[in-house]
Amino acid sequence: MNNNRFVQVLKDADEKGIAVGAVNIFNYLTADAAVTAAKELGVNLIIQTSAATVEHFGAQCLYDIVDAARKDAGITVALHLDHCRKKELGKLCVDTGWDAVMMDFSQLPFEENIANTREVARYAHERGVAIEGEIGVISGVEEEIAADKEVSANYEDTMEFVRRSEIDAIAPAIGTAHGIYHGVPKINFDLVEKLGKEATPIVIHGGSGLSAETFRKLIELGGRKVNISTLVKNAYLDTIKTLVLSEKKYAPIPFDTEVKKVVTAEIKKHLEVFSGMREEF
Repeated sequence: MNNNRFVQVLKDADEKGIAVGAVNIFNYLTADAAVTAAKELGVNLIIQTSAATVEHFGAQCLYDIVDAARKDAGITVALHLDHCRKKELGKLCVDTGWDAVMMDFSQLPFEENIANTREVARYAHERGVAIEGEIGVISGVEEEIAADKEVSANYEDTMEFVRRSEIDAIAPAIGTAHGIYHGVPKINFDLVEKLGKEATPIVIHGGSGLSAETFRKLIELGGRKVNISTLVKNAYLDTIKTLVLSEKKYAPIPFDTEVKKVVTAEIKKHLEVFSGMREEF
């Protein structure tokens, strides 16, 4: 597994005491924007997609889209499947050559979460693919994954889950949320600190909308992968709306160029915070 891109970028981030940005993309433009942002900064990157995006494009087509975007980038770019609840879809991505998959069975009872995650972990590891798991329930909405209420993780159960599920990265429910925050989130920094002293990389879900100060604290305590999705979608859609409603008339290529420029800038400033290059947004 040492030559697996996902494992490599997390190990590199841990050695440097930083976090790698995991950017959810949904087409070539956003994949290209993410790689461009990371390339300009000289930092590694994880490109990830939702299960719905894989089902829309197909695992091989989406792999080819990302592979084209990361070719000759000069940085390590891992391709990751985010929040997958269907074992066969996860295994399909493994077989297609993805670097990692996240199997999210957190809605199931503890023992079932372990058993289902471990099944896919062993399948993936036999093929050189890494796996991320989740414990507790992270609230909010991210495409087809929705939870009205968070179920917080705790240290003992998280460590047992990591050990028995045989995962390579853990996403514990620590108080962050998918989508847009309504009010200030109450984050369990103590849990992150305890888990940060262990070997398994900690994944921070629900990164869109958190302050730079919160990101820095989570990373200092051991957060090594930070997911951003909603802010990418908002930058993409808001820019399209602005351009369409403007008086200026765009041809398709200049139009896409303007959209990519805004999306790249939004991703770039977050990657700067994650890598310690920037203190505030």
